[in-house]
Amino acid sequence: MRIALIATVFNEGESVVGWLQALQQQTRQPDEFVIVDGGSTDGTPEMIERVFAGGGFPPPRVIIEKCNIARGRNLAIQNTTAEILVSTDAGSFPEPDWLEEITRPLLDDLNTDAVGGKTVLIARSSFEQFLVEMEGQPLDDEGYYPSSRNIAMRRKAWECVGGYPEWLTLAGEDALFNYELHAAGVRFACSTRARVRWPIRPTPEAYFKLLYRNAYGAAEAQMFASYFLRRLLLTVFPPLLLLSRHRFNHFKFRYRKNASSALGWLAGKIWGRRAPRDWKRRAGILLSPETQRHMQG
Repeated sequence: MRIALIATVFNEGESVVGWLQALQQQTRQPDEFVIVDGGSTDGTPEMIERVFAGGGFPPPRVIIEKCNIARGRNLAIQNTTAEILVSTDAGSFPEPDWLEEITRPLLDDLNTDAVGGKTVLIARSSFEQFLVEMEGQPLDDEGYYPSSRNIAMRRKAWECVGGYPEWLTLAGEDALFNYELHAAGVRFACSTRARVRWPIRPTPEAYFKLLYRNAYGAAEAQMFASYFLRRLLLTVFPPLLLLSRHRFNHFKFRYRKNASSALGWLAGKIWGRRAPRDWKRRAGILLSPETQRHMQG
């Protein structure tokens, strides 16, 4: 069964080199490899070409289109023909047997439609180590709602929900995509052996920006409202943080963390894009027309 590897990149700089070198060390190679560049201005496409100049791994087809992440993922998939689709993200470091392990459940069991792997956060500085200790490593069952840096699926699974939601501004596309897959009855497997190492954000500013962006996307996708309302409450009434088990520990950092999420969510609710008219909420989940038809079927 043929396997297609897809990814999106945008101004990845030198980080793209380590990611591609990790892919070149895979014990299994994809039959197709497509990368969509969202309009990089730092020479990322040229770096990709240089990495693969020596051969030894299927060189990717690089498509350049100024677009958001969801559009990039869909465009990459649309330019493949393989039955099995595997998604990864630039900046990550897949273990050498990652591609082999993330696809194994699909090859071994025809009743499995999608597979999520394991993300391992890595720290390279004292601040990054602080974040890892504060946030903790992702749980082993994350594979049932995986990040698109570490997911494999059958093409029919991607098709039955209409692909990634391109109407979102930037973030939140893989979270909503996951919920749609589950709503459509896609059968998931979790592979903790399919491991990707992921560097945590290197500075407080980068971390808070990430939280803001993710919250903005969650507001557009109408997801996790109760979670962000709690973050908003803690932002408006910071003394409530003293009721937590952490109390005075890292009080300023925890406040900024909550505020970044709360303000991002509030901005998304006010200024974010609205779902297309044919998207409907079912059981609290915003669903595409394709998912709705699949559920009815």
